[in-house]
Amino acid sequence: MSDEEETIAGWHLTVDPERNGMRLDRFISERIPRLSRARAARCTAYELSNPTRFLKKSAAVREGMQIFVERPCPDLLDPALKPRICFMGEGLLVLDKPSGLAVHPTASRFQNTVTNWLRRLRLDAFEPVHRLDAETSGLLLCAERGAASRQLKAAFLEHRIEKRYLAVTQGIPAQSSWVETTPLALRDGSAIRIKMYPAALAADTAAETRFQLLRAQNQRALCLALPKTGRQHQIRAHLALAGCPILGDKLYGPDETLFLTSLERPLTPEETRRAGHHRCALHATGLSFEWHQHLQQFTSPLPEELEQLLQPHPSE
Repeated sequence: MSDEEETIAGWHLTVDPERNGMRLDRFISERIPRLSRARAARCTAYELSNPTRFLKKSAAVREGMQIFVERPCPDLLDPALKPRICFMGEGLLVLDKPSGLAVHPTASRFQNTVTNWLRRLRLDAFEPVHRLDAETSGLLLCAERGAASRQLKAAFLEHRIEKRYLAVTQGIPAQSSWVETTPLALRDGSAIRIKMYPAALAADTAAETRFQLLRAQNQRALCLALPKTGRQHQIRAHLALAGCPILGDKLYGPDETLFLTSLERPLTPEETRRAGHHRCALHATGLSFEWHQHLQQFTSPLPEELEQLLQPHPSE
């Protein structure tokens, strides 16, 4: 694969009947929810039947059109952003992922991803079988493509894999241990389409997380989180509902506009101070599961930069 091929990202989209006649920038943002309409308007797009003629953002799309949306690689490869291999064998690959490394390509990360790292090291026989947010550090389970991957993905869906997280929160929980069961779902019409909100209980909204307060310092707390279900942003949303959002969480913290701002540019020192930390202070600390009739257990300690948040005079 050439360097040019590695730095091109894009999407092949087919115009559905419901979006016939829609403006191109609106169509792209609706089909790729992580792209705002403003960012969609900056993408280069063309019909596959005529790749030399670029479409204007105001062009009306037609049902059945085959459109390719491309953009320059949004990030430069950072050699320091690489996971540590904790274990490899029996069809498993367990990684300790640093904060800042996405699992899969996103609108803002294309090269700095686990999947790209696996490919570059010729480990792409393995694939991640669950997700961690880009800012979340810690243990990520991968498996060989095929039977091993299917079995572990099913184990996650059936809640047969125990995940343990450590979170540094702003504020101290009212209880030393509790179970949060507020259902969570996306909300139609929300300005931030990836944010989870309290919802009516249904099969696809049920969410349960067990929490334990481990220690507290300076109105900050270290909490252990044991999610029973696997809703998007479940731990982050449940801690915010408990009145103690995770430090550095720009989406569920003190001001969600910090999240929107961070999509367009790096936060200023003052904005970072308002968020509480330069990244969401969440760490995937443990995985436990049965594999080939043996209990597999993996742990990753709290990173020093998060430990510092709990010191008497934290370094911001």
